Amino acid sequence: MTVSIDSDETLPAALRDFLVITEVDSGSFLGGDLFRRKFGGEPPDVPHHLVALYRDNAGALHVAGYSHMRPYGDAYLSGGSCTDGKVIARMEPQHREQLYASGGALYLILKYAFRRYADRCQAFFGHCGDARALDVTRAAGFEPTVHQHLIVHWHRPLVESTRDALIERVHALGPF
Repeated sequence: MTVSIDSDETLPAALRDFLVITEVDSGSFLGGDLFRRKFGGEPPDVPHHLVALYRDNAGALHVAGYSHMRPYGDAYLSGGSCTDGKVIARMEPQHREQLYASGGALYLILKYAFRRYADRCQAFFGHCGDARALDVTRAAGFEPTVHQHLIVHWHRPLVESTRDALIERVHALGPF
């Protein structure tokens, strides 16, 4: 498995000593345990797996968050997004405070995805029914659509008819 950690300008400087957001080849290798615990199944076996890695004071790495970004035509589908409350609870108090002050692990993963894949799509879609996660996704830039649980982050100006058609194409997939 390849892990290439790239420099992420969206990550606040205060976090860079103990947290990194990066893409990994295999969701099962680093995010599998968390994904299985949250969703009861295996992460998708197709690219793009994003993880938030926390380095504790002893130097050990822990997966604090995971999300999958699947290309779908002119959009990316954000699915399987979750955080590990156990890892976050075990963080050094000042690390946890800095993480929360910066929006939290899920927020940071989404911002990373928006930056990393912006030139590959017209919008990001998510399917979210959890109220707490919905608050975080809205803070990151997602907005509701006319369909329950389907959210979108537009990062390019599109005419309304193009937006509507894209929403309907993604909605036709069902939950992802």
